[in-house]
Amino acid sequence: MAAHDSITTQFCNKAKVVFGDHDSFGQHGGMAGMSRAMAVGMVLVLSIWDNHTANMLWLDSNYPTNANLNKPGIARGTCLTTSGVPAEVEELAASVTVTHSNIKFGDIGTTYSGTV
Repeated sequence: MAAHDSITTQFCNKAKVVFGDHDSFGQHGGMAGMSRAMAVGMVLVLSIWDNHTANMLWLDSNYPTNANLNKPGIARGTCLTTSGVPAEVEELAASVTVTHSNIKFGDIGTTYSGTV
C-alpha cells in the first residue's frame, strides 16, 4: 500500500483490502457518512473500559492471535497475547480514575503551539 498523508476514502478502501478486513465503515456510509454526522454535531466521549470479546488485543497486540504475524495489520503493538484479560484488568485497576482537562478543539494547528 502506498504511503498516505491523510485519511481519505481511497486510503480507507485500500486499507480494508490490504488487511483483509470487513468494510463496516463503508457499509455505514464511509467518509460521506462521517461528514453527514459531523454536520449535525457529535459528542466527544472519553472512557476507561476493557473488552470481554478480544481482551483489547486488537488495539496493541497481535490480533487475531492465531493469524500469521507476517500478514499486514496483525502485529499491532508489543502487548502479550495473554494480556488484557478483563477479570485481571478489573482487579488490578479497580480504583483507577482519570481526569481529562485542557481539552481544546479547533482547526488543525490552531490549538497547540508545538512546545510543552
